[in-house]
Amino acid sequence: MKHGYLLVMGLVLASFAGQGRACVHPNDIYYWTDMRDAQHYQFDEALNCDDLPLETLETTLVSLGRIGGEETVGKITPYLQHDNSQIRYAAAFALGIAKVPSAGSAIVKALNTEKDPDVQYRLALSLGNMAYVSPSKADPSAQQVLTQIINHDDSTQKIRGAIHGLMILATFYRDQIKSFDHESAALDIQRILTFLRNQETQLETSYLLARTSLLDSDNLPEFLEALPDLAPTAKANLIRALAKTKQRQILPTLIQHLDSEHIGVRVNAIRSLANFPSNPVASATVLQALAYDDVISQVTALKTIKKDWLQSSELLENVKAKLQHSNSWIQSEAMQALIRADKGSEKLAEQWLESKDPNHQRASIAYFVQQKQTERLKALAKSEQEIIANGAKKALTPEPETANEASKTDDALPQLPAIVELETTKGIITIELFADTPYTSANFIELIDNGFYNDTYFHRVIPNFVAQGGSKVGDGTGNVDYSIREELSYRSHLPGTVGMATLGKDTGGAQFFINTAPNIHLDSNYTIFGKVIDGMGVAIKLEQNDKVIKAKTLTRK
Repeated sequence: MKHGYLLVMGLVLASFAGQGRACVHPNDIYYWTDMRDAQHYQFDEALNCDDLPLETLETTLVSLGRIGGEETVGKITPYLQHDNSQIRYAAAFALGIAKVPSAGSAIVKALNTEKDPDVQYRLALSLGNMAYVSPSKADPSAQQVLTQIINHDDSTQKIRGAIHGLMILATFYRDQIKSFDHESAALDIQRILTFLRNQETQLETSYLLARTSLLDSDNLPEFLEALPDLAPTAKANLIRALAKTKQRQILPTLIQHLDSEHIGVRVNAIRSLANFPSNPVASATVLQALAYDDVISQVTALKTIKKDWLQSSELLENVKAKLQHSNSWIQSEAMQALIRADKGSEKLAEQWLESKDPNHQRASIAYFVQQKQTERLKALAKSEQEIIANGAKKALTPEPETANEASKTDDALPQLPAIVELETTKGIITIELFADTPYTSANFIELIDNGFYNDTYFHRVIPNFVAQGGSKVGDGTGNVDYSIREELSYRSHLPGTVGMATLGKDTGGAQFFINTAPNIHLDSNYTIFGKVIDGMGVAIKLEQNDKVIKAKTLTRK
């Protein structure tokens, strides 16, 4: 990366100006972190410096965690016993993102002695994030430790961290967790209900319920009773959890919330109908959602439709009618619904092969991929329409998506924080880029200044989740030819935060996402490098393959 306005390494990074000059400067720490060189003398110099500012020591510990690996654990672990809670918090976070199993026992030990509630929260979350499994069968795993905290502890923040950690464990490490019916993994459902009703633990508890199978016919009535009093996001999550039980008495609740003003509640009520594939009430309710005026309800309903539901002539005709809708996202999802039921229109698929609209192209190639006609796919692989060619090639020779080679670490950084503006087809979104994710922010600024984001697509828009952009083509392809490294932080994936899309550790590039809902299951796993400071209403309205017309840097603080 090259910047005409770069400041020479070690001079200025606004939020750290004047700090740590006696030993090391934070910029130097950031540089060697991006180089992934935990053995560089700057780290030892920082850790052994008597007059190092606490903020720089905190940066050093977090940076070591970003590098990860066994060599960093020995440097970080002693700071779990530091006399300053801010530093213990940083050490707990760093070990959690380093994801080295051998650090788990130190976190478990610290959990047993730590008195500060905030540090307790971070220790418990980190234990789940690293998926700790003890080398000794006699010692408890992360799931068991977190379960014990949830079932027996009285510290609200420790419990909140344990719920959050267990939810992340269940999200990213499903193959490592025991069934919640197992004696050592059984959660006290009455305490879970209590935590759901508690404002301090409500969000994390609702996400845990949505991402696990803790509810059943026996405890269903109590959770249904709690539903009306919950905040909207927690209510949306509980609706998802209730529907996963597949109990028929949940259907009236879904119908009741179908036209909720809160997008998360509405979307989850519609999506949850898919849990009742054989129930005619569910298919009839999807028909109701298709009649709503808003795009999100219609798209969500079309995505929810099961193959067998289109045996209903009324629903089938309604879906076919959506092919003529004025909105191409709705048209595309209608075609996809018909394709799933082997009722796709070949005539329309042929027409859309020549369409300039990415939504049409994506639906068209989906039709021909389903037909599995090898010779036709070979011909389509030579199409001048990139989406068509990409889809045909992928169908003919499926290959996993891989990351590009890592970019060279710049020896200079832009002045941060900075403000950038995205002019989109829905309006203007203004984003502040953070100083403590300097290389991710610098990469974003460089791509803006080079014009990369002009005329790119928000190719992946999932209502009540994210709007992901940075695709030159409109199907997720057209990325840069290099990758950048993660810069994980304490920040949580709350609405308006801007994250870097990846294929795994240190595989970022140009694709980014705007969180349009609280996505706390992503915490400690995806870099948050900015936040929307104006235009969040625009971000919420983004639809699949809306465009960034032009991006520009406004200010560098």
